Amino acid sequence: MNSDDFSGSANMSRTGANDEYHGTMYAQPALEQFSVDKYLNEYQGRVKIRHALFLGERCPELSIASYQIALEEIQSSTTDLKLYSRVLKSLEQLGGVGTSDAQWINSARSSNNSTSDVLKAELNKARQQHIKKDALRAQEGLAFLRAKMGGMNEALRTLQDARDYCSSIDDQVQLALKSAWISQAMGKWLQVNSYVQRVVSTLSALPPKMAAEIKVLQIQADFGEGRWSAVVNNVKELAYDDIVSTGVFERGVLTHQDIALYGTLAALASLQRDDLKQQIIDNAEFGKFLDYIPECSRLLRCFYNSAYSDALSKLDDILSLGVLDPVIAPHTATLRSQVVENVVVLYTQPFV
Repeated sequence: MNSDDFSGSANMSRTGANDEYHGTMYAQPALEQFSVDKYLNEYQGRVKIRHALFLGERCPELSIASYQIALEEIQSSTTDLKLYSRVLKSLEQLGGVGTSDAQWINSARSSNNSTSDVLKAELNKARQQHIKKDALRAQEGLAFLRAKMGGMNEALRTLQDARDYCSSIDDQVQLALKSAWISQAMGKWLQVNSYVQRVVSTLSALPPKMAAEIKVLQIQADFGEGRWSAVVNNVKELAYDDIVSTGVFERGVLTHQDIALYGTLAALASLQRDDLKQQIIDNAEFGKFLDYIPECSRLLRCFYNSAYSDALSKLDDILSLGVLDPVIAPHTATLRSQVVENVVVLYTQPFV
């Protein structure tokens, strides 16, 4: 199993992304009332671990706290022995309180072995009896076990093998959605969009809850790919209650603040002043997400009101968090450059 799928920087480099932040150390975010505990505890599971490690690697002031949170989450939601060992070692090198938990290690190792044996036995039995439903359930169980152990790529391959046991279109759709969420946890945005398109092309009409879930996946994946217009097109059609109903916030795979940040930054980089007001600022549904990070609302207002100096100052405050976020960080330089370019165009238009 390869737990490097969740190292803070393992999956950040991608075509079109800016890598100048790689290896650079940053101060803690300049946002009002920022708390590393509050910020990271909005997430759960692998997504929380990924954010914590990414932040800890880039912000010396918050490294110990971030690694401690990552270590606790590894123990509470995974059985990833390799990642546990690596984070514990990093924490000890920083002078943090890190003591190897032999009881957890033994329990995790035992659970991995016994659960694997049970699922493999169930899969073999289902194959022999030609019961596709049971084989699918066992194969998915093996995939999620491998993800829990840290082998995310292996988990995806296992899910792909499960297609042989699908007996309905719904089975295929659910398999693609599960693969999309595993890819999301790894930050593999091309894969996320690929699985999403598989769902969309399989069904003639998406159920409302699934449509909302797909939209959330698309917003984050498109932002990860630097497709600002695509992000805005989905954000402006969001219905707050529909997104809440998907359970993504309860599962901790995404936060309200994430959506507010993606929509704000993508809009500033791609929209003209009037479009920004119509599609984003006056959008009551998106405004419900902005309530979770008031700095975004202030930034949008400054930009629209042509208070460009204040707008750029507030943008830098927001990007001070962005450079510590694994989704936003690869794009911070490009985003700032595009927003500044937008400001210059808007500022000079009256004179032209």
